This record gives sequence, structure tokens and C-alpha cells, in this order.
Amino acid sequence: MTTALRTSPEGHDLDVLIVDDEAEAAEELVEYLSKAGLHCRPAFDAWAALRMLAEGYRSDVVVTDIRMPELTGMEFAERLSRLGDKERPEIIVVSGHAGFEDAVEALRLGARDLLTKPIDGKRLVQAVKSAKIARQARHAGAADPIEKGTDRPQDGLARKKAALADLRAVRRLRGKYFPSDLFADPCWEMLLDLYDASLGQAEVTVTSLGAASGVPLTTALRRMEALQSHNLIIRIEDRDDKRRTIMKLTDAGLHAVEGFFDTYLGRRTS
Repeated sequence: MTTALRTSPEGHDLDVLIVDDEAEAAEELVEYLSKAGLHCRPAFDAWAALRMLAEGYRSDVVVTDIRMPELTGMEFAERLSRLGDKERPEIIVVSGHAGFEDAVEALRLGARDLLTKPIDGKRLVQAVKSAKIARQARHAGAADPIEKGTDRPQDGLARKKAALADLRAVRRLRGKYFPSDLFADPCWEMLLDLYDASLGQAEVTVTSLGAASGVPLTTALRRMEALQSHNLIIRIEDRDDKRRTIMKLTDAGLHAVEGFFDTYLGRRTS
């Protein structure tokens, strides 16, 4: 398969870096994304991708296969997770045999999504565009100074993202000192994940939300049903991929979480 690579005039700014040791599979993904107007480039193993990044290539999103020789997709993602906030791309993991444990590990390493082979072109483009929006929001939040007394929308977004980071840091610290089963109910973590996604205009699937919860999938599904019964979250079927279900906060759920963060940040006026 021959694909014309779309790169920027400088040749170093990419929308997507595709990493797959199967050349034909990598070129197929490049073709899907190039047709959608995205600038992409393939790397045929994780070491080659790391060399490209070391040579100055910058990518908003990395789409990487899990099963690769020498350096696996998970090991590659772990190295990307060490990058600073400005340099770190969003990660989408691809696998032909992804299980629940793979999803948990991928999300632990900061992956935005996990796609299974054979890849649906529309689903891939949608996932990449969603990841790009999330990275742009993250980048804008990191770049925008938070000035006391200001009321600009970007200031509020940055403050909320900082508060989310604080809460997650507390969660990690808590895990060092207390048995994890003392805080096993995943409902709050799910609400935080969905709120984070709403701030970045990203999508969260049932599978990824369950994996991020840190509890067995059957338990996560039961807690999702409980959140639905309280009208805090809603399931939306993906019209383009009937196998995929999107989870979102309802208006009531978003209002409740926003209220919490307004109080947490000391900005509640009533």
C-alpha cells in the first residue's frame, strides 16, 4: 500500500505518529488519517518512534500497537508518560487481543483510548480528533496563568484541571498508606473521569471507564447502573459503531460535579 504522507512544511510537527511493527498495518492507519486531513507519519517499531521524537518530531497524538518486539507498546507508552506536560502526546493504544488487564494498564499509563483490530477507519479518526482536542485543552490550561480575581473561561478551566490533578494526587498518596479495599467504591472516580473528559471535550467508552475505575468490570458495571439510577450519568450508543457505547455526565451530573468544584475552589457565591 502506497500512502502520501501529509507533513507540515517544517516536517517536524505532526498530528499523529503511528507506531506498528507491521508496515502494512501502519500504512493503512496513515491512509485512514491522511484522508481525514491529518498530518501523520509511521514508525515501524517503538525504538524508531523514540528516535523520531529525539530528532525533534512533535506529535499531538501517538497511536501505538501493543504487541511489538523488543520494546512493547506498553513500555513505549510508559516512556512517553515521563515527558513533561507540553511535550507529552495523547496516546491511543491498538491491539488485536486486548483484554481488560491491557485496558487497565494502558489507562494507568495515560492512554486516551484503546482500539481493537481490525480497526474501523471512522472510529480511528474520531478517537484521534477527540484526543487532539483533549491535548489542546490540556496544553492551553498549562500555558494559561491563573490570576487571582479573574473570571475568564480559560482561567476557570485551568483551575478545574488543577483541582482534578490535586484530587488524583491525594488518591495516589492515600494508596501508599491505606489498604485499597477501604476505598473500593469506584463511583466518585468514574464521575471525576467523566468530568475530566467533559472539560477536554473527549469521549469515554464503557470499557475505558470500567478499566479506569480500578475494580473488576462486573463491579464497575453495577456502579454505573447505580449512577444512572440517580440520573448522574447516561449511556449513548455510538451511531457509527454499534459495538461501542459512550458514557457521559447528565446535565444534573455535570451540575453536581461543577458545584463540588466551585465549592472546592472557594468560588461558590450562593
